[in-house]
Amino acid sequence: MDNTTAAIKSASEAAISEQDALHGLTWWQKAVVYQVLVPSFKDTNGDGHGDLLGIAENLDYLAELGINIVWLSPIFESPMADMGYDISDYKKVNPLYGTLEDLELVIRSAHERGLRIILDIALNHTSSQHEWFQASRRSRRTPNGPKKNWYIWNPGKIDNDGNRIAPNNWESAFGGSAWTWDDEAGEFYLHLFGETQPDLNWDCVEVRDSLYDILRWWLDKGIDGFRLDCMNLISKTPGFPDAPVSKAGSYYQPANCLFANGPHVHEYIQEMNEKVLSKYDVVTIGEMSCGVTPEQAIEYTSKYKARHELNLVIQFQHVELDCHDGDKWLLREWELPELKRIVTEWQTALIKSGGWNTLWTENHDQPRGISRFTTSNPRFRALCAKLLAIWLFTMQGTVFIYQGQELGMINPGCFSEELNKDIETVTFWKAASEASQNGHPDRAENAKKAIIQKGRDNTRVPIQWTDAPHGGFTSPSAEPWLPLCRDGNEWCIETQRKDDDSVYNFYREIIRLRGQHPTLFCGTYECLDPDNLRTWTYTRRSKNGLYLVMLNFSCDAVASRPSEEGLTLRDAKLVISNYKNTSDPNDEPVVMRPFEGRLYQLRVDDPI
Repeated sequence: MDNTTAAIKSASEAAISEQDALHGLTWWQKAVVYQVLVPSFKDTNGDGHGDLLGIAENLDYLAELGINIVWLSPIFESPMADMGYDISDYKKVNPLYGTLEDLELVIRSAHERGLRIILDIALNHTSSQHEWFQASRRSRRTPNGPKKNWYIWNPGKIDNDGNRIAPNNWESAFGGSAWTWDDEAGEFYLHLFGETQPDLNWDCVEVRDSLYDILRWWLDKGIDGFRLDCMNLISKTPGFPDAPVSKAGSYYQPANCLFANGPHVHEYIQEMNEKVLSKYDVVTIGEMSCGVTPEQAIEYTSKYKARHELNLVIQFQHVELDCHDGDKWLLREWELPELKRIVTEWQTALIKSGGWNTLWTENHDQPRGISRFTTSNPRFRALCAKLLAIWLFTMQGTVFIYQGQELGMINPGCFSEELNKDIETVTFWKAASEASQNGHPDRAENAKKAIIQKGRDNTRVPIQWTDAPHGGFTSPSAEPWLPLCRDGNEWCIETQRKDDDSVYNFYREIIRLRGQHPTLFCGTYECLDPDNLRTWTYTRRSKNGLYLVMLNFSCDAVASRPSEEGLTLRDAKLVISNYKNTSDPNDEPVVMRPFEGRLYQLRVDDPI
């Protein structure tokens, strides 16, 4: 056998082995998830809110992009105090978005295109308008009333002045006490979020069984899984002790350590999986609110556990770098090595322990990734969007895209009362405004800066489809529920689909390429420059492939020398770059242009 034939045979065998590795993964491990915020996706009836028919009519757009799973934001009946996470009926569709028949059309049409649909559901709490809560509050004064113990009630305690006060000093996620007095019940009820979002009592068997019935009902409708909102908060510390003081000058204190990842959380999720989820071919994604470490995530997701719980968790460590002492609204400057250390820990810990990562930079609760991790400067905007895409799609795990991310959307970059729709932002702004009027004039200005940078409405702005009024999101005569960004027509979907060099088409290409290079799914990860302030260089390696990822997170040109890490680019193949006309390297140093990203295949085993 001559050398050429041997090389071809070796490459062919390696490619087969690589594809075998890909076949060994589950469908959700290989998938790309696309999150749709229903009210901001596409409006078909002219009321200014996106709806289910807007999704059904645009499934071809998502299929063309190359995604596999569509994650729908909450579509259940709700008074919409918190973007639908305050559910008043789990088995009814919010009429703002359409009907159950519309949702069934979305499910059926998606399946016809090879797409799967997952629902975003909150099981930690309901709306205070839910029939369950209404029955529970009525029953608190009777011995054996229906649903008496379905929520977390407490008589509170008496202070030194004889006044009845909340049971403890726990702070709500949206500020103020996590307890609210209810006159009809004659007790306080717990709400870790807004006061219209009372927490369910998961210690009550009837509550758990009723929630499991709801999950079965939706799965039997053809749903392919769930994103489980704040799932690690369902078990609280017994006795409700006071939280330790960590927030100076405030009576109410963050109590994450007393209600996140609580004493029975694994028992209850294992039960949910055993009784319901394990009976279906679905994916379960648990949002880990209020903190989770890689070690804790492994407890939720490891395939090596005797009793399974969840497939994936959504963690937030990488998007909390710009928080000061855990306070979202206290802005903090961060440096690239900090981000690398967090990501490296997750990349190395989960896969070796039977877990699987989720890869994301933005969602409905977080600002746009470009604005947070790079720059919104118009000169670099498209480059930054593509740089972050290379980062995400060359990491180990399942990639999540939030609507508009594939278009390079950025934060609006301005403050106005009109943009403040979110309950968390409105509550924070109200408190800051009042403080400014009471001797703290800087509070309002600091709050504006924080909201511009971190407010949840940043990513809830409707997406722009065409150059028509309101970006084609709704009819010209309608008023969008949230104003669109004034970005220019070059960023709309219609324009980007026609432009080969657009952010949208870059996402299409990198999704395609990832599927052809299985080492990027499950190969080992090694960071080569952990302390570099401007670049992020790492390898992805398997027995059949070796890849080098080079990312410049700065606005300056940076020289790099892979040979210092024992790597050579002499025979490397450039798989993708976010700059046009990037050639295969011949020598060092490699000069990385501002916000440049490159993916090299160092050992060419799997064909493009």
